[in-house]
Amino acid sequence: MDTLQQGGCWNCGRKIDLLDSFCRYCGKGQGSHMPWYYGHFGIIVLTLLAMGPFSLILVWKSPRLGTAARWAYSAAIMLFSWYAFMKLYDLWQAVSSVFSTSLQI
Repeated sequence: MDTLQQGGCWNCGRKIDLLDSFCRYCGKGQGSHMPWYYGHFGIIVLTLLAMGPFSLILVWKSPRLGTAARWAYSAAIMLFSWYAFMKLYDLWQAVSSVFSTSLQI
């Protein structure tokens, strides 16, 4: 008889042993074997350098974050994305004004 307690996989929800490092069904890491990008550092780095607002998917799928942290990250990511978009828009306006004045000469 199996004496190990049963737990659930954070990804697929199926029952697995609490001592399993990986889910037997979906293959996702459990406990300390979860991917780095579901942690605080991974979400911040990917938001700032690569994914922008698309990192919200990682925030809401991460088993390492609680509900309050998910909402805080979501608000911070949306503010950062808005700020980055506005700066890119300002840059676009400046570049297009330079080109429009140079074409009139």
